[in-house]
Amino acid sequence: MKLDINRKMKAFIAMVMGGTILLTSCVDLDEDLKEAKLDPSLTLNSAEAMEASMVGSYRALTVAATWAQFWLNSYGGDDVTTHSGKNKIAMREADLRKLTSISERIHTAYEEPFKVIKGVNHIIANPLKIEEDQIKIDRLMGEAYFLRAFSYFHLTRTFGKVPLKLNTKFGEKLQLAEIKDIYIQIEKDFKMAVSLLPDKYPGVPAAIRPNKGSAKAFLAKLYLHWAGWPLKDNSKYALAASTAKEVIDKAADHGFALVDDMGTLWSVADENRFNSEIVFGIGHYPDLSNKYANRHSGRLGYPGSDAKGWAEIFAEIAFFEDFPAGARKDATYRTELVFEGVTKHWTEFKDEAHPMFLKVTGYQSEIKTNNSVTAMTTYFMRYADLLLLYAEAEGRSGGNAADAWEALNKVRRRAYKDDAGYTDIVSGDLAELAYTERKWELAGEFKRWDDLVRMERVESALANRSDQELVKGGFGDLSTANYFVPIPASELDKAPWLKD
Repeated sequence: MKLDINRKMKAFIAMVMGGTILLTSCVDLDEDLKEAKLDPSLTLNSAEAMEASMVGSYRALTVAATWAQFWLNSYGGDDVTTHSGKNKIAMREADLRKLTSISERIHTAYEEPFKVIKGVNHIIANPLKIEEDQIKIDRLMGEAYFLRAFSYFHLTRTFGKVPLKLNTKFGEKLQLAEIKDIYIQIEKDFKMAVSLLPDKYPGVPAAIRPNKGSAKAFLAKLYLHWAGWPLKDNSKYALAASTAKEVIDKAADHGFALVDDMGTLWSVADENRFNSEIVFGIGHYPDLSNKYANRHSGRLGYPGSDAKGWAEIFAEIAFFEDFPAGARKDATYRTELVFEGVTKHWTEFKDEAHPMFLKVTGYQSEIKTNNSVTAMTTYFMRYADLLLLYAEAEGRSGGNAADAWEALNKVRRRAYKDDAGYTDIVSGDLAELAYTERKWELAGEFKRWDDLVRMERVESALANRSDQELVKGGFGDLSTANYFVPIPASELDKAPWLKD
């Protein structure tokens, strides 16, 4: 059965890599669709054509998340840092909160998600009614709404106000939309996805294609952020909690569960890559072009002269030192590497001493130190994230449900499974306990920055940076005025009216 599952998963990934992308020209939001490079089948007159168009959208999303600039702003978190020199300028500027509209890589961080949106807008604008294929068509429409909501949620958390493009018209002079209006649209799209998607996607054993639970889980995350900065609508905490609980209560129906060994999440073995903890993610599969491989893993997490790594994603020292010991810390970091027959502890590295993220390097027995092209899964949301989201939202809404404590403790039990003295937490500030647990559980996954932002805790977190860090001091503005990335100058040159 396992072999059959992997065959089906590989078939979908191969289809994504080989499928026709809907829009391959530049990312001008007002681009004439008639000028775009379209496959003739994409007139969307059949379920097959619709599937081909959707494959193009997945392909665009995979390209968007191939490199770490997709999460560029998240280098501002206190868990992740980069090299103090070399060609890591954009990451360093994000780390020090000094990004500008002409910073390197922000144009791709902005443009790539919009390519996903443009593709799915074409699907949403051309709904089909074909009786014999309507179940499949509804499912594909649900995916389109999900990917549009997902992409806008990522964009607005990165750039703040962005143009809200919901159709395929060209020539529109779109203005920056208010964040509340963007959130309202995201909510509508996720709700549409919930109504159209099946409990579990047929033929796909892990949620690299979203199901009803995936959409509901991201809706819960939307509400969590809606309740925090910048909108601060506290009423949304209760919605976040109740929506997350609906998913948790039906987790088995959606195929969601914690894996027993957290360390297997970063393995590239087929039996580990396609796992139950994926609420939504990308199953990379390197091909000859390597365009759709995971390229924010492997070599990028190793030091330079010590392992000929690219030194792009390091673990912050103070965060590492504060991290509670146990199975989770061992599954998050690597403190040693073997290179050319020599074993070195991270404190012995010559090219900027930092612990490495196992979540980035993977296992040296599976991924060579000089490999920047891997099949490591990209997790946009893990089930552990959802459990902790529920516990925190329940606490912040004034609740104290036993199920919320159990959600928190499920994550903690796995984290401390080797600790003979472990006991569940049953009292205290549920919201803050869950928030702190997220800090440790999701370290190095580019989630921490978003949590700091919604709680307005960037300045206090960055004050804890170790004196050993070479990317330190000289911070830019750490206030809420500098939480978002500026819209790239290349976009403003095309659309000067977007200057806020």
